[in-house]
Amino acid sequence: MGALMNCLQKAMSAADRRDIAGYLDCLTDDIEYKLHVNARPLNGKAWVERFLRKYWDTMTDTVWRIDRFAENGDILMVEGIEEYTVKATGQRVLHPYMGILEFRDGRIAKMRDYFEMGETKAG
Repeated sequence: MGALMNCLQKAMSAADRRDIAGYLDCLTDDIEYKLHVNARPLNGKAWVERFLRKYWDTMTDTVWRIDRFAENGDILMVEGIEEYTVKATGQRVLHPYMGILEFRDGRIAKMRDYFEMGETKAG
C-alpha cells in the first residue's frame, strides 16, 4: 500500500472516531472538496469542518469501506461503500461511491466524490 492510501486510511480512522482535528490534519489548509457533481465545492478546512459536524450530527453507525484503489503520482482513486443510519428516521442508507483525491505535501488537497443516491435498507 502506498503513502497516499495510508494518509486516506488515517483520515478514515479519524472519521470513525469522530475526531474532527485528526481528520482535518490529513487535509491541506486550502482543501477543495467537491462532494457531489452539481454541488459547489467546500473550500478550506473551516468549511469542511462545518460540513462534517453537520453531517456527523445526522447519522450513526457509519461504515466507510474501500473495495478498490489505485495510486498514480499524487492521485488516489478509490471505490467503495459508505453506509450509515439516519438518526431522525432509523433508516439505513448505503451509498456506493467513487472518489478521486489529489495530494500535496503528504496531505489531501482536493477531493471529488461521485456516488449513487437513494439506496436504502430497511431500518
